[in-house]
Amino acid sequence: MLKLFAAPQPLRLPLCLPDTLSQPVTAGRTTPHPGLWLWAMMTAVISIIAVIQPHRCISWIYRQAAEAWATASPLYAPGLHGFLYFPTGTLVYGPFALLPQPFDSHAWRLFLSAALVLAVRRYARTLAPAAGVAAAGMVLALAVPAAVIDLLRGQMTLLMAAILLVAAADAADGHHRRAGFWLALAVFVKPLALVPAVLIIVALPGAGLSFAAGLLIGVTVGMLHPHPDYAMAQWVAMIDKLRVAASPDSGTWFDIGALLKRLRLIEPTESLFGLRLAAALSTLFLALLAARKFPTRIAAVCCLHLGCCYLLLWNPRVEEGSYVMLALLLGGQAAIAARTPGHGRQALIAICLCLALGTHMYGDWLYRPTAAWIKQVVALIHMATLAWNILASKNYRRSPQNIHALSMGN
Repeated sequence: MLKLFAAPQPLRLPLCLPDTLSQPVTAGRTTPHPGLWLWAMMTAVISIIAVIQPHRCISWIYRQAAEAWATASPLYAPGLHGFLYFPTGTLVYGPFALLPQPFDSHAWRLFLSAALVLAVRRYARTLAPAAGVAAAGMVLALAVPAAVIDLLRGQMTLLMAAILLVAAADAADGHHRRAGFWLALAVFVKPLALVPAVLIIVALPGAGLSFAAGLLIGVTVGMLHPHPDYAMAQWVAMIDKLRVAASPDSGTWFDIGALLKRLRLIEPTESLFGLRLAAALSTLFLALLAARKFPTRIAAVCCLHLGCCYLLLWNPRVEEGSYVMLALLLGGQAAIAARTPGHGRQALIAICLCLALGTHMYGDWLYRPTAAWIKQVVALIHMATLAWNILASKNYRRSPQNIHALSMGN
């Protein structure tokens, strides 16, 4: 692995469209890929486990919030935990809250699984139009180990990831205004989506107006309540809740700060504000540089990678299941590389990194020694590779006839 980073030239792994490659992407199968069946089996098994262990699902938080919104009760309880979304998040789960318990949580879980499948298929058609179904199957198969946690828990992260994938695909295919609306929707589904959304807008200025319009529409919808004063009070309470939740002093987290604290390199109460600010500025600089160097369709997807890596490394309350976002992106890299002649090594590296994000599935003999650090290391490797390729790559916009895509799965 170290040899890869010591190479004088960056490894070039195709990122986006076939017409950006010096060698064509080989066509794949058109029949359903085994990965789709594997994902369906995983969803079925998780559904059975959820019946046996209903306490594993956190959708009750979303249900309580939806019911509180309907009855004009407070959405946000004191403390670090509870409902950590915009008031509009109650509308996402609202239809499921109409179902009796526990059927609402089971229906919600199936919805999340189906939404992610559709999003991955849309994203895969952008990555490899000639092999979209096969590429989607490979992405889903590689993401299974990492996705198990969030699917069992019914985390909103899966829906956010699905929307971001669709937004990136629309951006890459030239549907900039539609991509802006998707990005705004992702933010209202989960506020953390603001980071990748802003970075994608950096590479996609044409989506800025629709993104702003989408945010305005979302806020307006969030104010549509029979008691406007109540709605306004909840938006104010949300700001205070997110401020408190952004500084957790307890719990098991999986960001860089948590790793440094476990290694006793920093104090348990240290906030790392300076490091997070430096990382944010560096990530923004890389996004601006990618937007300048690469075609818009490549820069937009690159910025999605940058945004997800930043969230996983520097958000102070990263949960273990959140790394499914990176598994999906690495899976896309592996799917493209596997179908491009001469990129077998890059595909293998991307597959290994992707599977490393699911060590919780392989037994305690592997999980216990690696739980505290391996996911952060994978994200660091991917972020370092992104930075290296953005900084070292040539200005492709000046040579459109010889465009190559970034290496992201190495």
